[in-house]
Amino acid sequence: MNTKEVEKEQNSKYNIESLIKKNPYYDKEHRITQADVNMANSYVELIENTRSCTTPKAGDMLRYTNQHGDYYPYAHIENNSNGICNICESPSVPFIGANTVGIRCNTSGGSWGDLEACNLRYIGREDKYFCDWGHWGACANGAVHFTAEVSVWEYIHPEPLYRDYTTEKWRKLYISRVSEERRKDNGGYLYDSMDGIAFRTENEFQQFLKDYKGEVFKGHWDNQSIVWCYRELQKQVSQQEYDTLALSQTSIYCNGKRSAKIKYDDENKTVIFHFVMSNIYQ
Repeated sequence: MNTKEVEKEQNSKYNIESLIKKNPYYDKEHRITQADVNMANSYVELIENTRSCTTPKAGDMLRYTNQHGDYYPYAHIENNSNGICNICESPSVPFIGANTVGIRCNTSGGSWGDLEACNLRYIGREDKYFCDWGHWGACANGAVHFTAEVSVWEYIHPEPLYRDYTTEKWRKLYISRVSEERRKDNGGYLYDSMDGIAFRTENEFQQFLKDYKGEVFKGHWDNQSIVWCYRELQKQVSQQEYDTLALSQTSIYCNGKRSAKIKYDDENKTVIFHFVMSNIYQ
């Protein structure tokens, strides 16, 4: 091995041992070889040398917030064709190949959409997973995974439907009001949702909105509401600690209905319920 080859190997991101750590199941079934290492390192070098802070490229990462306030911190840019970026909100690990301008991607996932590249804002760089078939070719568990540093972009829809509410920090619930004729078959609940939340009375619903700092918006059909509210954290404490907490009191359901004291983390949009769990063995 000549001097240049030695230097290149020393400066490469992966060797056999480090690539095995990324691919334990592949290694168990097929064994990581130097050919796999060379492929991964060649891709890492290609990806990192073709990134830009002015132009989104195939394989880049996107912090994406759509018009409905749904936030996707690891959205994927599949390609940039004539200034239009094809993006995937929740991608799988992209399979990649080399082309004349960097890499091409073949990614599954959803949902998909298009954004004008000029509306994406560069915010930095971050490691991202990619893969391609290893030395065994296309076969079960035959993909070799590796990471490379890519450019990270941001897009926030300029016309949000729910002001500044987004799922980056807030909780989003779809709650339906049950009709009178269906209520008996619905366990007597006045409101229910696909999120496992239900309320028997209007008072229960209003108490929830108060405790969780919720705001109600009109839903997609007549009996549906979209509720933006704080996320929940339950914290079990001792009776002595509970008694010393100078916090307002409410009720929660945790192995039955029990008293709880509320503390708010406004920075992270979280309501923390402190409660005492009775010792059933006493």
